[in-house]
Amino acid sequence: MNNSFASTHSCTQNNVKEHSPIYDLPAYQQRQRKIKRKQILKNILDTTVFFSACSVVFSLLFWGI
Repeated sequence: MNNSFASTHSCTQNNVKEHSPIYDLPAYQQRQRKIKRKQILKNILDTTVFFSACSVVFSLLFWGI
């Protein structure tokens, strides 16, 4: 029986990711900062929308409008 299938598909091997080498480190770091900033802004927007929706729903429920 071949054990290579089991070893390549085990849970411990799933988090190994191949990647290409980084040749331009400052450009890579700038791109990562831009991606991180965009993700933070998206999270802030999603949180704002969620709390706004919650406040509207609770005001409609408790005030009977």
